[in-house]
Amino acid sequence: MERRDFFKGTFAAGLLGVPQVPAQAASGADIVIERAVSGTPHSGKVLALITPHLDDGPFFAAGTVAKLLREGYTGYFIRTSNDEKDSYDLTLGETVLGNERDARAFLQASGLKQVFDLGYRNHRMDDLARTEIRARLIFLFRLLKVDTIFSYDPWGHYEENPDHYVTAQAVEAACWMSGGHLDMPEHFAAGLKPHSVSEKFYFARGPQLVNRVVDIGPTFETKLACLRTCRTMMNHMIKDLNASLAERKLRVPALAGAGDAAIDEFVKVALETSGRAAGQKYGLEYAEAFHYIGPDRSMEEYITRHAVPL
Repeated sequence: MERRDFFKGTFAAGLLGVPQVPAQAASGADIVIERAVSGTPHSGKVLALITPHLDDGPFFAAGTVAKLLREGYTGYFIRTSNDEKDSYDLTLGETVLGNERDARAFLQASGLKQVFDLGYRNHRMDDLARTEIRARLIFLFRLLKVDTIFSYDPWGHYEENPDHYVTAQAVEAACWMSGGHLDMPEHFAAGLKPHSVSEKFYFARGPQLVNRVVDIGPTFETKLACLRTCRTMMNHMIKDLNASLAERKLRVPALAGAGDAAIDEFVKVALETSGRAAGQKYGLEYAEAFHYIGPDRSMEEYITRHAVPL
């Protein structure tokens, strides 16, 4: 599986290969531990999970997204690719349809409000003009009034999948440009207004600067449910694993077949392993780690001292 090469080391290491959180460096960075809060302090705010593939969010960010939705956010899912390459034994068309159906199930499990599929061809996003992807994202950020995004880190190291780094770079630029008065001014004739994205939660498959770790213990079951909905992709992973084990004259009975029981077992082991690995350094049962970029507050002190009512 081209887009999951980071699983290979684990597959080779034991009978049951599961996705692992890569070693992540936080040299020189202060780590903020974010925990659940009571009430809905984020009421009125909007987040967008923006990934090229359906299972990216469930693996890396679904626990934190669920936490913020509980705390008042409204959320949307923007999928940039059509996931046509992610099945085991289906045609391209069948694969697109299977993952599209799974995306609808993911929405229900996650609590996100709506999915916007940009529909670019899987594993071919480096063929595209990034200005086009960026323009579409700017429109959506303004339309939805997105305050917070979750996506791949545009500065993540050793990323092999072009869909990941192309999406990440377009997202980062769109977050900034969506607040400009001279960028895409035709949007304003349609009633939209400039709207900057103020918070970014970046995740990565390889080493990255981590400065925020989120306690997802209270939302871990939601994370499990989200990944279970990615049935087409989970079947792909399980069948690939079974094929690799068969070459070694081995099998894992709990993962035999491709039904609900095998998916449940794989998802449970995969996420418990990665979630615990992310949390154990910080005294948490389960966690997700991010490179977090927050609002620019450099003028706050000046404004507090000098601002007067209009």
